[in-house]
Amino acid sequence: MSAKEARDKSDIVRGAGLNFLGFLVRLSSRLPFILLVVALFGNALYGRYIFTITIVELAAALAVFGFKNSLFKFVMDIKYSNGHTTEEIIVAALCSAVTVGLLLVGVIVAGADLLAQFFDYPEMVAGLRSIAPVLLLIAINEILLAGTRISRNMKYEVAAKSFIEPYVLLISMLVFYFLDFGAPGLLLAYTVSIMASLATSICGCAKLYSLRNFITARPRFYIIKAMFKFSAPTAFHDLALLVFMRLDVFIVKYFFSESILGIYDIAQQITTSVEKIYQSFYPILAPVMAKNLVEKDYAVVERQMVMVSRWTLMVQCVLVVLAVFYGTAFMTMIADTGTSPETLAAGGVVLLFLMMGQTINGGFGMTDMPLLYRFPIFNPIISLMMVVLYASIAWGFVQILKFDMKGVAIALCCTYFIMNLARVIVVRRLMGINMLQMSLLRVVIAAIGSVAIFQAITHIVPVNLLSGSGIALGAPLLVVIYGASVMGFCMTPGDKKKLLGRFKRKDV
Repeated sequence: MSAKEARDKSDIVRGAGLNFLGFLVRLSSRLPFILLVVALFGNALYGRYIFTITIVELAAALAVFGFKNSLFKFVMDIKYSNGHTTEEIIVAALCSAVTVGLLLVGVIVAGADLLAQFFDYPEMVAGLRSIAPVLLLIAINEILLAGTRISRNMKYEVAAKSFIEPYVLLISMLVFYFLDFGAPGLLLAYTVSIMASLATSICGCAKLYSLRNFITARPRFYIIKAMFKFSAPTAFHDLALLVFMRLDVFIVKYFFSESILGIYDIAQQITTSVEKIYQSFYPILAPVMAKNLVEKDYAVVERQMVMVSRWTLMVQCVLVVLAVFYGTAFMTMIADTGTSPETLAAGGVVLLFLMMGQTINGGFGMTDMPLLYRFPIFNPIISLMMVVLYASIAWGFVQILKFDMKGVAIALCCTYFIMNLARVIVVRRLMGINMLQMSLLRVVIAAIGSVAIFQAITHIVPVNLLSGSGIALGAPLLVVIYGASVMGFCMTPGDKKKLLGRFKRKDV
């Protein structure tokens, strides 16, 4: 391993570790938020809240126009960065995002009634129109945070996304509830949390860059044009991917009631715990891999991707294994007390398949990054095809097979598998990057083995480990079994040495 590759690996580990710590902090606020919102407002209103902010976040993703990933290309590639400061490139991206964002605010405000008519959802119109301008704040925040990651510094991203935003959301929601703001208080709390996150990203950029360069930056038209041209495929890929990842919300609302949407959204929000594990690596991978991809050093890129995929799968699979046995119990703990047992059981199945889909995407989703920098046209093509495929599969499961909301989640899981398989094949053919390696398959085998061992134990021990007070014994036991399987079957000698070294340092 060269000194450069060792440094890249060190940056990935350090950045991902900091981001994963942020994920744990975010999770500690996210779960109380879901519990309190459902308890205070109910399943239906929570579903309306998720539906509304999903539309705003989709529009914000289009306004960002792929710059939160492609920005690194223009900073790293001397063809574009020569003669231009980093601040000028960031300001060019901001100008573009605000321009597109203003157009999208107008579209949302004008089209809110049409959306309400299509989904038979008039209750969401007022909230959607009031919160539409927030997409500008989200877009600016995303680009500024991408700017802080150019220096491979993750602390501002972690502070903004994992600490400031979720805790301000939780506290603001409680404040507005006790001030009797009612339902609008949820969207108002969301707005305050985005503003707080934006303030953090502004502080980060002010510390990392020259404020004078930001103020005096006059991005030239040809730079903006070049950024738009390069980022267009990435922008449509990001939008198509986000539509694909959020389309289930719209499908559930189209076919089912607001209350069912609320149950589905609870499962989806719990699933973000799996999604965020993968996303812990993505922000630091972009600046690290960008240089290797620009230099076409695909052998190094493959080693980095396989290493991160293996780490991601090892962490994600423990949550999937828990969902196999305790998904329904977890949904019962969070949902309304009046929710029927059949709906809770369906929610448990939804939770499991959503987690499985996110785990597949976590293990292989980063294959979009080499395509982004070397062959950007492939990402939007694959993503758009998957949107159509997913909608078709979901319709078949719901309308023909009568799978209720479970069909939507199963369809999403199947589509994740097809989408990532397509990307794996494309990067193998175009760049020779092989993601189908035994080190990744070992993690899947360890997870399946853990499920089989625990299932056998539940038939042997006299205590019911799957319900009631037995869960307090069963869940930790399942985690231990999975951990032992991973240690014995998946970890390399280097992984074990580093892990043991960390424990020794703590003991000292």
